[in-house]
Amino acid sequence: MVTLQNNFKDLFRAGRVAFSLQRVWINFFGLAIGYGVYLIFTYLSFLTAGKTFLAMWDRYGLFPCLFGNEYPWFSWAIFIIGSLLLLMMVLVTNTAVSRAVYMNLKGETFYTWKEAYKFSMKNMASILGAPVAIGGVIILFAIGALVMGLVGKIPFAGELITSTMTLFYMGAGLFVFFLGLVLVIALILVPSIIATTDEDGFEAVFQSFSLSTGQPVRLITYLFIVCAIEFLAFCIMAFSAKEAWFIYSDLFTISMGDKFTQIGQQAMYYAQYTLAASRPWIDYYLQDLSGFVYFSKDFIPVADLSAWSTFCSYIFAIFLLMVGGLVVAYAEATGNAGLTLMYLVMRQKHDGENLLERKEEDDEFETEDTPATEDSSGEDEAKDENSEEKTNDKSEDEENKE
Repeated sequence: MVTLQNNFKDLFRAGRVAFSLQRVWINFFGLAIGYGVYLIFTYLSFLTAGKTFLAMWDRYGLFPCLFGNEYPWFSWAIFIIGSLLLLMMVLVTNTAVSRAVYMNLKGETFYTWKEAYKFSMKNMASILGAPVAIGGVIILFAIGALVMGLVGKIPFAGELITSTMTLFYMGAGLFVFFLGLVLVIALILVPSIIATTDEDGFEAVFQSFSLSTGQPVRLITYLFIVCAIEFLAFCIMAFSAKEAWFIYSDLFTISMGDKFTQIGQQAMYYAQYTLAASRPWIDYYLQDLSGFVYFSKDFIPVADLSAWSTFCSYIFAIFLLMVGGLVVAYAEATGNAGLTLMYLVMRQKHDGENLLERKEEDDEFETEDTPATEDSSGEDEAKDENSEEKTNDKSEDEENKE
């Protein structure tokens, strides 16, 4: 079991803890499924709005979105469903990663990624129920405000009621604002809370409120540190992947010649083409550093490329995109590891409880079963001894009779 210092220094373990094939694979697998569902629903919403797939693919590639455009309500409904499914898969995946990190910190080195997902799926109702419960309360307050707004339309009495209830309405609005902040905290921390405590959704809601009200300064500070570590992990891994590409490309160009150069350039063109919508975001956040972790130039398609080489370049591009996905998965795994460590430290600070020392249910069952097994084995041995004594007594009686 890892011994934590129970302060902000523990958060800097996140990058090292997440640097594992298991944790990266858990994040990559979950995000790939969730993002695939999002792509299907988003492009389906385009089709229902009368747009063609090729036109939308040329515009958005792997980053489609309906925001900033006017589409029918049913197209928006399909898009929102896809977005919610993506959010659901992200929460389930984050819980699986946090569980794997937690078990690793406890010293369970043989904990598998399948066990992590099994735990996450078993607790899916709690994972989704906690933010849904908080969001439901916000919706109830919003409905109440709309009803009171209708009451305010009553002549004479409506204006008087609205005026005299101003303080109450302002207080309710402040509480809704606070609930919105707690909802954001719940979406961030619920996976770590459930992964480390194995409690239900009510406990996750309670802990979200407890951390928000009991340790707000520490909560904000730690979240800022975790975000910075995750961003740094993304930059380092993206830079390393780009350098790996340069080494790979240079060595194969020497031995394979122009054939590799053409296939590689065509593959980079396809990859850049599908990721074009992400370029403004990368340039905005990284500014001049974007060239170190992203495309440093614009690739153009290779002329007169054979059909077989074109097919191979498509495969090449798919694997390049997978490498990019692994970079994002490592950054996300680092963030999940940081949030897990963050909750362990804050729980220790708030309740004085070291969750790493908590026994799992399986361990408790084993310790309860062990004495019973020993007792039963002892009883069996006693029975065997009694039966042997009885057999000896019978044989002695028969000899005496003779």
